[in-house]
Amino acid sequence: MKRPTHGGTRSGDGAGSAVRAAVQPHHIVAFGLPLSSAAFYERLLGGRSYALCDEPPLLGHLTTTALCLVLAAAVTAVVGAWVTQEKAPRHRAVPWAFVAVIAALIVTADGIDAHGEREAAAIAAQEASDSGGGCGEAMQIYVATPGWFFW
Repeated sequence: MKRPTHGGTRSGDGAGSAVRAAVQPHHIVAFGLPLSSAAFYERLLGGRSYALCDEPPLLGHLTTTALCLVLAAAVTAVVGAWVTQEKAPRHRAVPWAFVAVIAALIVTADGIDAHGEREAAAIAAQEASDSGGGCGEAMQIYVATPGWFFW
């Protein structure tokens, strides 16, 4: 059935608009901002602590990278909502792509944090066996952030 519109007629009964409405801009924000906020809050709370004689720069870089990925997920949520609202992408997969990117960024941040925790545990175990549990200098405390996806 053809329905009249301002620009002429449109074929179909609105099925295309129902698919397009599956992911609205506020859905992207409602998914991305709470997820990235929870991930950031989780990193502020911390998790297991490791006492290290020397904290290698790798652990600091891993923590910074994970925090940047969480921030990127929040920015992606806002940008995705803006693009979906203002630019009206022609392809219906664009909003879903933003949701997938947000999820991938959070999962990747958790993976990087899990890798940092494994590194810290290995370094702490090696230092404990090498020096008998004591350090000749001030100890550095590395707080591993727990993740949702890597245990």
